[in-house]
Amino acid sequence: MNPTVCVATTMESQPVEITQLFFSQALRDYARICIDIQCIPNQRQYRGVQRKLGTRTHTVETRFEGGLEEFQLRFRQWLSTQPPELRIVLDFTGWRSPKGLDSDAEKSSTIRAEPSFHPFLPASLQYLDVLSRGDRPPIDLSEQPISTIFERRTSDAFRCLGFDISQLGQGTGRNADVLALAQKERFAIIIDAKVRSAGYVLGTEDRKFLEYARSHGAELQRKGFERLYFVVVGPSFKEGDRKKLMDALSESPIRSATLLTAADLMRLVEESIRDRSKFSLLDFERRIFAS
Repeated sequence: MNPTVCVATTMESQPVEITQLFFSQALRDYARICIDIQCIPNQRQYRGVQRKLGTRTHTVETRFEGGLEEFQLRFRQWLSTQPPELRIVLDFTGWRSPKGLDSDAEKSSTIRAEPSFHPFLPASLQYLDVLSRGDRPPIDLSEQPISTIFERRTSDAFRCLGFDISQLGQGTGRNADVLALAQKERFAIIIDAKVRSAGYVLGTEDRKFLEYARSHGAELQRKGFERLYFVVVGPSFKEGDRKKLMDALSESPIRSATLLTAADLMRLVEESIRDRSKFSLLDFERRIFAS
C-alpha cells in the first residue's frame, strides 16, 4: 500500500469528521434553544437565548446556500432520528415555510389567521383558535412565544367563565399550565394548553399528565376541593384520545378528563357572557364532565 495515499486519505477525512462533529453539536445546541423557549426562535429570540445558554449556533444561518430554510430542513431530518425528548421540537411552532411558497398559499395562510368576529367575546380571546394552531394574530406585536401567549389566553378564558386562576405554566418546573378553581362549588380543573399546527395527538405526554394529576390533585384535595378534573386545550384532537387520556389518569384523583378545542372554549365563554343570568359553574361542570 502506498503510504502517501494513506496519509492523504487520513488528512482529508479528519477535517470532514471534525466538521460533522461541530455541526452535530450545533444541531443539539439549536434544539436546546428551541426547548428553552418552547418554539422555533425568530432572530431576536435566537440571539438572546444563544447568549444565555452559551451555545455554538452563531453560524447556522450561513452554513448552507439556502440559508435558514435549508438549515431547518436539515434540522428536521436530524430531529427525526433523535430520542423523544428532542423530537418534541418537531411539534413546536415557528418553522419557516420553504422558499417558493406561491402567492395563493400565502393568501390562504393570511385568511386562515383571520377569525370571525364574536360580539360577546373579550378582545383578548377573539384569536384563541388562531393561536392554538401556531399562527400569530395580525394585531399581536409581542415577541413572546405563541405557546406562552396561548397559555395565558387560555387562563383568561377560564377566568371569564368565573374561575379563580392559579397560573403555573412554563418555567415553573413539572407543573400544569393553569389551575382553574371553583371555590364555592368545591371543584377544580387542571389545565394544559397545547399549540399544534396539525392538531394535538395524545402520546408521549401521558406520564407527564399523570404526574400533574397526582401532584396538583393531592394539593387541591388538601385545600378542600372535592371534585377534580383534567382538561387539555388545543386546536383539534384525534378521535379516541379522550379515552386514552382517561386511562392514563386512572391512577390519580381525577374524576373526569376531556379534550377541549380552543374554538369550543371560545364558544363556551361567549355563551356564558351572553346568557350570564342563567350561567353557573355547576352547570358548566355538568355540561363538560357529566359524560
